[in-house]
Amino acid sequence: MKKIQVLLGSAVLFCFVSLNAQITEKDANKFFAPKGNHRSPFKGETEACLTSVNLQFKLASRETLEKRGAGNIISWAFLEGIDETLMQEIANEYYTRLALKLKENGISVTDEYREKDAYKKLVEKSSDRNREVFKKNWGVSRIITANEAPYIEYPVGMMGAHSSLGNDLKKPVGQVFITIDFAEFVLKISQSARDIQGLTTTKSKSTLIPRIRIEGVSQGAKMRGDGSYALFTGRNWGYTNAIMPNDKALHSELGYALETQAGKGMPETMKRFKSNVAGDMAAIFSGGLIGNGRATGEFTYTVKADPALYKKAVLDALDTFNNYLIAYIKANR
Repeated sequence: MKKIQVLLGSAVLFCFVSLNAQITEKDANKFFAPKGNHRSPFKGETEACLTSVNLQFKLASRETLEKRGAGNIISWAFLEGIDETLMQEIANEYYTRLALKLKENGISVTDEYREKDAYKKLVEKSSDRNREVFKKNWGVSRIITANEAPYIEYPVGMMGAHSSLGNDLKKPVGQVFITIDFAEFVLKISQSARDIQGLTTTKSKSTLIPRIRIEGVSQGAKMRGDGSYALFTGRNWGYTNAIMPNDKALHSELGYALETQAGKGMPETMKRFKSNVAGDMAAIFSGGLIGNGRATGEFTYTVKADPALYKKAVLDALDTFNNYLIAYIKANR
């Protein structure tokens, strides 16, 4: 008869020292997905357009680990202390910083695209895009567009209204989408050999690190509205697509958390999401997942953020993304 022992994990707050490494054009080309350029729209240009700059703020984050023969660990973290007003402030500030970064590199941002029919078509096609995401196997997020502009997503392909817009204006016309997570999990499952009495001990441990991170594709099947990327089109149907692959992430080394606690239930701020997320939470809090053998450990955490420090850390990570993006544009200009 096997004896299974489940050890509860604890939340741990780590402090990081800021590092300002210079990002080279070679670094940028390795960082973003390959073959993201065709007749670079930035070549010889001094103006560009930013039609839609979107930040996806994760409010709940989920991670799981499975070890064959030992079971699963499921961990959820919930962010508290951050409201939509602050998210909008961050998105607006990010737009300003991105425009300034482009200008420092010889590219001024213009709103010339606003009256073009192709732009209006993009707005119409994107009018039904959902700004809230709640998925059982991923988490909960809110998408905020800088300056409260329409939320637009380009397809990755060359043809469409987005390409027509760039070709018509004969300058780079782009949209940006960036996913911002607030937590990292360290999950471990260990299983001992049978002892003299024939008993096997399985241990599961979950550690939460409150850390701002920009992540690549993480929702799997989604083609848009996931991950982090900047897509630009231009004259002669050229494009520059700077797309973070799913094995890449950027981190801020600035702390933002006031307190991290092991959770006892879903926070009130999350209970409005009527989806499979709620079902997953109910199973965890009732202990049902252990009972049916689907997992050996379930952990939930609440991270209470200092709004000012959160804003500073997010913008710090976004500045790093901008450095990579500019280096990528210059490498392929």
